[in-house]
Amino acid sequence: MSKLRIGFIGSGRMAHVHAEQLSHEPDVQIVAAADHGSGRANDFHTRWNATAFSDYHKMLDEVAMDAVYICTPTTTHCEIGLACVERNLHLFIEKPLDLDLKQAHRLVEESERRKLITCTCFQWRYSPGYLRAREMVGDEAVALINLRWYWTRPPLRWMWDREQAGGQIVDQNIHLIDGSQGFAGEIERVYAAYNTQQVNFEPDFVNWDGYALTLHYNSGAVGSCVGTYGLFPEIQKGPAIDICLRDRLLRVTDKDVSLYTPEGVQNWANREPLHRGINRSFMAALRSGDATKIKTPLRHGLRSTAITLAANASAQSGIAVAVDEFLNSAVL
Repeated sequence: MSKLRIGFIGSGRMAHVHAEQLSHEPDVQIVAAADHGSGRANDFHTRWNATAFSDYHKMLDEVAMDAVYICTPTTTHCEIGLACVERNLHLFIEKPLDLDLKQAHRLVEESERRKLITCTCFQWRYSPGYLRAREMVGDEAVALINLRWYWTRPPLRWMWDREQAGGQIVDQNIHLIDGSQGFAGEIERVYAAYNTQQVNFEPDFVNWDGYALTLHYNSGAVGSCVGTYGLFPEIQKGPAIDICLRDRLLRVTDKDVSLYTPEGVQNWANREPLHRGINRSFMAALRSGDATKIKTPLRHGLRSTAITLAANASAQSGIAVAVDEFLNSAVL
């Protein structure tokens, strides 16, 4: 059996996370990695035996591959993605898709035209806890969604700059916003307010550090999403999706799902790493050529990215923003 040949562009923290999950797939070979900074590609070579490049164009020109993982800063995603698509390479791209929706739309259209298999990295959608919660909700009406992510300063300095990363809603809470739509339908409209009195005083922290959103779903449900970069790493009040039903509360986290009822609390822990399911599904799609195995293709990622950028626009304008109108105007 021939092996699936995988390349990485960007070989830092998240690239290693995905490579670790691919190491559980016996028919997968990581053949190349490109990164221009700090010897990261060489480190990736040492750990995963992938040929190291400092220029991704050179990697694309010289190495035969089936698919490429793009794990670079957000504003480079589509430029790199288009170079891969021109070579008919299947794509796995870290979220968000890009801060430039017009470029992101172009990448989606071109990858679909070439019938490539694509995946946006919304790993929650593939986790056991999330899937169990989906089954428990079924077609039941949802009254309220509450999304929360209390955090600290991001681990990578480029994420401190909202011009590069978009802020916490775009870069991080996008996982919760995307995942919530699996329970209450698509988000149609968003109203946002971000803090103006900074609590982070570091001179290179150019970002909002408090976020509050109101979300309107096409099912008729409403939701809220809050986040902060102002706390400390040990706070351990990480991400959660709360789904309020009649006499039941489901809480989905990156580690488990809990059901709260008048009779008490039941909990089911994820029995595998959070990123295992999405990588397994992408490899299964590549083997079979069946793109339907992917729940979060690039077009899905485009709209979820647009929701978060619409929230930024709402916070700056002070008015609610209709997501589809915002996306359509951005890609014209």
